[in-house]
Amino acid sequence: SSLRSNANTTPVTMSAFTVSASALTGVRAPSGAAPSRRSAATPLRLGAIRRSPRGGTVQPRALPAGVLEKLAKMPQDDMASWESCKMLVVDLGLDDEAAEKCLVKAFGWGAQNYWRQSKVEEVPDVDQVEARIAYLVEIGIPEDQIGEKVLSKVSEILGCDTELLAANVAHIEKNYFMKRNTKSFTNYIARVPQVLGNNIDCVGDCAGDCKRCWARC
Repeated sequence: SSLRSNANTTPVTMSAFTVSASALTGVRAPSGAAPSRRSAATPLRLGAIRRSPRGGTVQPRALPAGVLEKLAKMPQDDMASWESCKMLVVDLGLDDEAAEKCLVKAFGWGAQNYWRQSKVEEVPDVDQVEARIAYLVEIGIPEDQIGEKVLSKVSEILGCDTELLAANVAHIEKNYFMKRNTKSFTNYIARVPQVLGNNIDCVGDCAGDCKRCWARC
């Protein structure tokens, strides 16, 4: 299909549907203004198929087809929120595809071996995602390392409430004798980011929820 030059109306061809940023958000950028990375005018690239810049072969995204079909059926407002959150993750250093995979894991759109049905196909909220990122920075994790050191290893941390993050930081400080905003604390989180999302301590009597258990940390 032909591509128009206007970023507000540029269609993005996908496996089962075509969308534009303005259609999903209902917002158009001012005339002559260059869209920012997080602008509503940014073309939405959600989907299983991407066209080659040369108009050649179609390249599939590395997401399960079932997940893509569900995402494709999102209401417009939900998809706009998804894309905004994805750009927040991109700003942390992950590429577009890795950011989308991160959201799929963080908000329960894929396998449930982490969330165990406690979070199923949740639409990410921009304010909540921003608050969680801000909290990670607050405890001493450099913003430019959150993507690589935390989310690329345990994407689900982005889906954990700030209350849980704070409780786990307090647990580390009390029991592991490391204070937030110190080098030892930051290095520990980078090495074992799982601790930020832990919610169980089986104390050697395995409960089968190893991905979120203090016994592994």
